[in-house]
Amino acid sequence: MNDKTSPAGLPSHLRTMRTTLGVSQMELAFRLGISQRHLSFVERGRAKPSRDLVLRWARETGASTEDRNAALLSAGFAPAFREFGAGHVRETPGFKALSEMLVAHEPHPGIVFNADWMIVAMTEGGQWLCRVGMADFLASMSGPLSQMDMIAALTHPGGMLSCVRNAPEVGFALLRQLRSEQLARPSLGPRVDALEESLLRRYGDDCAERPRSAGDPYLRVVMDTAWGPLSFLLVQTVFGLPHSISPASLRTELWFPTDPHTRRVMAASG
Repeated sequence: MNDKTSPAGLPSHLRTMRTTLGVSQMELAFRLGISQRHLSFVERGRAKPSRDLVLRWARETGASTEDRNAALLSAGFAPAFREFGAGHVRETPGFKALSEMLVAHEPHPGIVFNADWMIVAMTEGGQWLCRVGMADFLASMSGPLSQMDMIAALTHPGGMLSCVRNAPEVGFALLRQLRSEQLARPSLGPRVDALEESLLRRYGDDCAERPRSAGDPYLRVVMDTAWGPLSFLLVQTVFGLPHSISPASLRTELWFPTDPHTRRVMAASG
């Protein structure tokens, strides 16, 4: 077990937070509004800190989200999370790492998107495939491709599903995933309702029941294009360490060609 996330490692972890900042026990105790004696007991494992004290300790020492959540977990508390707007997301080291990952994934489609299913980054290969497969939807957009509303792209009759050979399977699978996520994020409701209405209107309710679980992180998609059928395996993942992941975490969706023809077309797309 990692020392940081074990009960025995909590005192050492908290002490390291303080010493990394370069402050004395007395100074940190003053900032936290506790006695130096109590702080010393916490750092020696003779007293267990409350959740509020761990949070304030992490804030006063400038600890990272990962270190803060590791301390909370080792103290027996649930981790704490914070959501950021798209502008802040692009300034974080995590987003820079995801951007490098997208570059490495070229020329294949790949996106980074947030809990609202809004794209915050997309590969050049992904943008090319969007122009190939959903020109009508793109004509209705007011913003750049790299800030696309993914739910709107699924809902629009000229959107992503318009050239997908297995559109009912893909559409209803994503609908089930969105309904599941809606439980933790009710604000998705109106957009998900519109998607369901669109799917039922286009494909009927006989396609609504499919074996794929809402928890499956992959889909197989076949797109009919001017370059012939393009086949992909879509894999979704959440970016972050286990103790820092929440429903608000950034996600990635990488598209992997599943046949030589698709690989050749994508290689030539750039």
